[in-house]
Formats: sequence, structure tokens, C-alpha cells
Amino acid sequence: MKFSTIALSVSSLFLASALQAQKLGHVNMDELLQLYPETTVAQDSLRKYAARLEADFSEMRAEYENKVQLFQQNEPNMTNLNKESKMRELQEMQVRIQEFEVKANQDLQQKQAELLKPIVEKVQDAVKAVSNEGKFTYIFDSSPSKGMLIATEGGVDVMPLVKKKLGI
Repeated sequence: MKFSTIALSVSSLFLASALQAQKLGHVNMDELLQLYPETTVAQDSLRKYAARLEADFSEMRAEYENKVQLFQQNEPNMTNLNKESKMRELQEMQVRIQEFEVKANQDLQQKQAELLKPIVEKVQDAVKAVSNEGKFTYIFDSSPSKGMLIATEGGVDVMPLVKKKLGI
């Protein structure tokens, strides 16, 4: 009984000293990325790209709607063969529009990743540099969107250090 009490006391002291030796920090990466000037440039570029895709999509939809309207107007005077041909053409056009929409969304996501990747890497490099310079054991992302860090008491907010490192 005495041995287990001593062992428990020693392990508690060891654990407490190990935790005290760790230096913990946190940074809100979402906020940091929003503050970084290159993010605004990337977002503007992405908005322009999305607008071009939307314009192309709208043009395709308008062309389709015009063809549907023309078909409906001329349908009573069409032969069955011509009617079937035009309906097949409209169905194929509708499929192309749906495929375009899916591919445009994928392309937009890829463009976003392409534009943001170098920015995220620069910010992460700055956080790593601050971590090394400040001899932090861990730096946690305290962004609300990540939902991982519940409380930040007891850690160091390294946001000012990272902002200084990034020149913002």
C-alpha cells in the first residue's frame, strides 16, 4: 500500500513537471489568413474566375432556353423524325450543361486550392518560425471553424508574433 502511494506521488510529480516544461501557444489561422494581404488578391482573382465561369454557364443556359422556346413554337409543324431529332439535341445539350456545372465547380475548387496553397504555406512557415524561435512545444490553431481548441487560457497567443513575422 505504501509503495503504490509513493509511486503515485512520484508519477504525479513527474507528470506535473513534464507539463510545466511544455510551452503552449495558439493562433487563429482563419483570422491570420484573412489579415494577410495576399489572401485578398487571391480572393479577388477567384471571384473574377468564378464570374467568368458563371457567365459561360449563363450563356449556355440562355442558348438552351432559346432552343427549347423555338422547339415549342415549331413543334406543331414538325415531322415526327424532326421532332425526335430536336428533342435528342435538347437532351444532349441539357446533359452538357449539367456536366459543365459539375466541372466548373470542380475547377473553381482546384483554382482556389492553387491560389491559396502558397499563402497557407507562407503563414504556416511563419508560425513554425515563431514556434522555433519561442521554443514552443505546441502551437494550436484556435480558429472557431476548426472546432478543435476549446479554451486558450494558459497558452500564449502567438498571433502578434506571427503577424510581425509576416509583416502585417
